Amino acid sequence: MPHDYRSQLLGTRSALLLATFLTIGTMAPSSNAAGQLVWEALPDMPIEKWEAATAVIDDKIYLFGGYVQNVQSSKRSDIFDPRAGSWTRLQDLPSAISHMNAVLDGRTVWYAGGFKDGYRGHAIAEVWNYDIDEDRYTAAPLLPEPRGGGGLALVGGDLHFIGGLKADRDTDASDHWVLDLEAWRRLGGGSVRWQSAAPMPTPRNQFSTVTIGGKIYAIGGQFHHDSEQLDQARVDIYDPETDSWTSGPALPKGHSHAEGGTFVHDGRIYMVGGHTTPEGGSKSIDPDILALTPGGTWELVGRLPVPLSSPVAAIIGGRLYVAGGSLNGSSVEARMWVTDAPDQ
Repeated sequence: MPHDYRSQLLGTRSALLLATFLTIGTMAPSSNAAGQLVWEALPDMPIEKWEAATAVIDDKIYLFGGYVQNVQSSKRSDIFDPRAGSWTRLQDLPSAISHMNAVLDGRTVWYAGGFKDGYRGHAIAEVWNYDIDEDRYTAAPLLPEPRGGGGLALVGGDLHFIGGLKADRDTDASDHWVLDLEAWRRLGGGSVRWQSAAPMPTPRNQFSTVTIGGKIYAIGGQFHHDSEQLDQARVDIYDPETDSWTSGPALPKGHSHAEGGTFVHDGRIYMVGGHTTPEGGSKSIDPDILALTPGGTWELVGRLPVPLSSPVAAIIGGRLYVAGGSLNGSSVEARMWVTDAPDQ
């Protein structure tokens, strides 16, 4: 996040209230009236985290890397067990990385690209696979070029990397690369390379990425990064069967920075917090929780206890857990909350 934008967000409480007011009438409320979620504060995380990569395995939340206080990239990774209400530290990442996404593949986790070693860190092409049971990281074929803030998705046996920022940290890339994981496991990493697929129709970065119904959804995102950050409402859907993109239901407002807070649960896409720019409004941190059933439109299903940029979120055992993030684009949160999952 650019220094000038962090300064812009400080002291924007009135803008947050205005943005919340403006968005109420621009999306459909669900049967659970927005704002009626009852949040319970949980004990703080062992360390503050913002823009961490996230995966849910065995009903536990895994957090990889991301920013810690003073917007420093971190190697640290932890697991939260909701049943025990406890945290366990994992082996550190091979590098201190932010702006990357985690994708679950059986009992392993993939991540690719990102910004390495600090707030002003450089974009990287590294690709890693983490084996949960072996507690082991394995290097995989590098991306064709360095990228940060791109989308990562798994469909069948193919790993897709989409869009993101080029090495200058400001130019959006349309590239869409695919790695055949079966070939990688069978032949070894040295002989397998990423292949090109249909490019992203509108290049952008820090969009949310999920796979549902065999298709990849690229949700929201922003144009640029270090020069300015322009939130987008666009949703694009990729069909690997036809290697083609179609337009999906647009968000009710420009939106980015919710990668770790976007997930699929019971056939529905949820997006928790992030950055938002309502039409005619100012860019601000978002308190909204949105949901989409494929074939429908986005619904406002609740609001966070406080607006949060890039929190971690997951529904486990009928409860929605939210942790970390940033209140203002500069400080980093260690707080954590839980509430009953929004009605469908």
